[in-house]
Amino acid sequence: MGRRAIVLLVALILAGLAAWAVWQYLQNIEAEAAKDQVRVSVFRAGPDGIAEGADGSVLLSGFQSTGRCQDPDTDMAAAQGCPIKASTDLQGNVPVGYIDTVEKLREVLGGKIAAGPVAPGAILTETGWVTLSTLTKPLSEQIPSGKQALTISTGNVQGVNGFIKAGDRINMIITIDIEFSNIPVGQQVPTLPTEGEEPGQETEEVTVTYTRYVLQGIPVLAVGTDIRVDEEDQTGQVPATTPTGEEEQVASTVFTLEVTPEQAERIVYAFENGSIWLTLVPEDFVEVETNGVIIDNLFGGDLVEQIFGN
Repeated sequence: MGRRAIVLLVALILAGLAAWAVWQYLQNIEAEAAKDQVRVSVFRAGPDGIAEGADGSVLLSGFQSTGRCQDPDTDMAAAQGCPIKASTDLQGNVPVGYIDTVEKLREVLGGKIAAGPVAPGAILTETGWVTLSTLTKPLSEQIPSGKQALTISTGNVQGVNGFIKAGDRINMIITIDIEFSNIPVGQQVPTLPTEGEEPGQETEEVTVTYTRYVLQGIPVLAVGTDIRVDEEDQTGQVPATTPTGEEEQVASTVFTLEVTPEQAERIVYAFENGSIWLTLVPEDFVEVETNGVIIDNLFGGDLVEQIFGN
């Protein structure tokens, strides 16, 4: 063996020894760092995560009803459908305020909601859950001075099929049977005498069906139980959720409006005596004047005059 070959062999041996020494050193450091750590019980968000506003009681029910959700040895991939998953982690890796027992889990989540979204697999903590009362202000505090809250209800179609939300504005249209002479339109339509009446004989008042806007641009304080969001505090009741944390899509037909006392009287009279439809208006809505509709002008002309002449 030549001298150059011997030098190369020695260099390779020294390099191997150096690599082994570095690996051994790192192993010792890792062992030293972990020797005082133990694995602790934790609870994680399930594979689908937890939505903001999710009901803690509903999540608990889903967790307790499925055995694999409570088994810490079950992989997250096998925990589909679990809103919460029991697990373990090194004590040094868990966040402050982590939940380590089922009893504490019930205590923290019971009667509370998620303060924000929780990512899939994230460890649950005590600070991630709040009572509903801390998120909402009483409805009475959201009513401006001089206004009142009035609740109405319509069918799905008449109420814009659930698209009206707290904070929107709406128009209200009424269809009502009204005496002809009381119709507040600019152009009067002649009253026709009934059959058999003599000229000059007093005729009975004609009643017609009349459709017209009652009020326009009415602010919506709440829809169902969802209160209008406060612009400063950004508070409001959260939507209902399903056991999987998904928001329930329910077309509410109960609306609480912000009205003056005079508007409240008009709305109540309209609901007691006529048929009501609502329209949803955009943010830049401007109130418009209309004459209303009866059968005579439904088709855009003077129907009586067209049929009977002057």
